[in-house]
Amino acid sequence: MPSRRIPRLLAAALAIPCPACLEPPPPLPPDAAADEEDAATTPLVWEGRGPGDLYAEGEIRAFELYQGTTLIGRSWGRYLGAEGKGPQRRFRFETRTELLLPGRPPVRAEGLLVLDGAGNLVEGYERSEAVELRFARNGSVLRLSDGTREDEVLYEPERNDTAFMAHSAILHEELMLGLRRLEDGMMHWRVVSLSGGAPVEWEATLLQAPRRTGEEAVIRTNLGEEITLAGGRLLQSRVADSRLLVKAVSARWPSWTIEPPSTPSYEQADASFAIRELELPGRAGEPELSGELLIPEGIATPAPAVLWISSTGREDRHGFAGPPPVDLGSHEITDALARAGLVVLRFDERGQGRSEPGPLTFTDQLEDARRAFRTLLVQPEVDPDRVLLVAHGEGGLRALSLAAEQGKGVAGVALLGAPGRPYLEVLRDQAEASLSDVPPELREQAKAQQAKMLQGLKAGKVPPELRDHEGWLREVLELDPAKVMAKVHGPVWLAQGGKDFEVDPAKDTGALLSAARKRGKSSSAELATYEGLDHLFKPEPGRSTPSRYRETGRAVDASFLADLTAWAQAATRSRGKAAGKRGR
Repeated sequence: MPSRRIPRLLAAALAIPCPACLEPPPPLPPDAAADEEDAATTPLVWEGRGPGDLYAEGEIRAFELYQGTTLIGRSWGRYLGAEGKGPQRRFRFETRTELLLPGRPPVRAEGLLVLDGAGNLVEGYERSEAVELRFARNGSVLRLSDGTREDEVLYEPERNDTAFMAHSAILHEELMLGLRRLEDGMMHWRVVSLSGGAPVEWEATLLQAPRRTGEEAVIRTNLGEEITLAGGRLLQSRVADSRLLVKAVSARWPSWTIEPPSTPSYEQADASFAIRELELPGRAGEPELSGELLIPEGIATPAPAVLWISSTGREDRHGFAGPPPVDLGSHEITDALARAGLVVLRFDERGQGRSEPGPLTFTDQLEDARRAFRTLLVQPEVDPDRVLLVAHGEGGLRALSLAAEQGKGVAGVALLGAPGRPYLEVLRDQAEASLSDVPPELREQAKAQQAKMLQGLKAGKVPPELRDHEGWLREVLELDPAKVMAKVHGPVWLAQGGKDFEVDPAKDTGALLSAARKRGKSSSAELATYEGLDHLFKPEPGRSTPSRYRETGRAVDASFLADLTAWAQAATRSRGKAAGKRGR
């Protein structure tokens, strides 16, 4: 799937348990024993303060993140001051984070927090160059939205002590500790994620009590951290097993800022085709699906047609996906097909555009493709004997399955950057390729985690980080595209970009081409390769990465579009001649 998550190095490191333990504190000197008698019986780490009493207005906190001796990130926080009076008084904090990845530009994020007088969340946002996640409290829930999707998390800090944290925003951890009374015994509260993750239960015990008020204390958390504190400030956090170290450094606010990510929009380039809105009829209980028909101007009807099948199953009719918002370019492909004289149906996937949300298993997505196919066949402008399927990426799996079902009812299939091997093999290659983006000191650990995940998938176990795709994965892992290809009638056109990192340009197209040619001479198969194009069939002079997908101004390659439209015209023309002979 094209979309990828920003690497969460800090979160991954903190998930590793730490068995280390510090030595007990040295005995107090005689002249201090009386002053610290109460602390000796009930050690108090920190009394806890309100959000307006923790920092001076404008005060900056800065931290560096290390993996061993390698600097892997920086994190800043600043208190902006208070607004309002009485119960409506609000306290504002801002953060910046910067993760440093080998051979890549820094991954940066910024955030804003607005707290009430008790230190509870009111509203704010977390923003990267790719996505903006806004959150606001509404009664007993915290609502989060990326502009496309929304989520709600139970948030009742008055009843159940609840903190908050965004990935790598160390100020949030310092606030979590500074706003609370910390003392000997088990400290426990819930932590909600401001980065879209699931809430976790946070626990800590005191390892080293301060000898005097304001001196250092050390606590150990259930996440494997050993945190050194003094005077409500986080001095350092260490996870021994993963060699992660976070330490406070001299404060200087970074000069960079992040603009909100732009949302792609579609504008028809010319008047060479008309657009008609469509609803895709389905069975009772299925989500409503919306789409549109592109009707070339001046064509003789009934005309040849194309059903466009998108890659991820999480795109709108124009190929806009996210978060993060990304233009996958499919509107350029479908527009080109319409300008070449083919009627085109493109539709919003479930939960995208104007379509209702619903389950996203492979079976559900295949049924949606059937609905679109049936809808296209009955349009008055369409010749039902000359309908092609054109599919991108994983949409190729649905196109092959649909074509195998429909037999000679499909005039031909074009697969653009589609997987051709069992999906576990594709995932294994993707995992190996991703290791180059992992710091060398983390590479063996990441490799072991990948092997464990792949072994689990092979055994039918879906890891928590892939639960959103569990139903889809279980079904797709059972598919062998080459075996499905054997049941497909008619011509097949395979297109593959040489810079594609989603599928293997040699292995996947090789498997598909071999299977397509085994069908016999009556079913032609062609392969077109484009060495300088990526998975989206856009020119890529360097290395293709998910971040490159999000760069604006990149267009689908004109020569690829010319080849695709020429094949589609030829395939439907020959099908029309064959139908004419049968009619005579």
